[in-house]
Amino acid sequence: MTEKQTFISSCPICGRTLFKGTPDSYIEVGCPKCKEYLKITFHEYGYQVHIAKYMKDNGISSHTPDNKII
Repeated sequence: MTEKQTFISSCPICGRTLFKGTPDSYIEVGCPKCKEYLKITFHEYGYQVHIAKYMKDNGISSHTPDNKII
């Protein structure tokens, strides 16, 4: 039986270990240490973290990601 691969993600800003995930997993979370909002996608060979900046323009709020690949 083949064991499913898992990866451990960490915050690219402060380095805090966050989650364990398997390929094709997706998590949106706020880092408890530095308070940045992160979008984490696990792939077959690793994971990718997007740092989302909160922007408010004319009363409309949205998240715009900054790409960080690990």
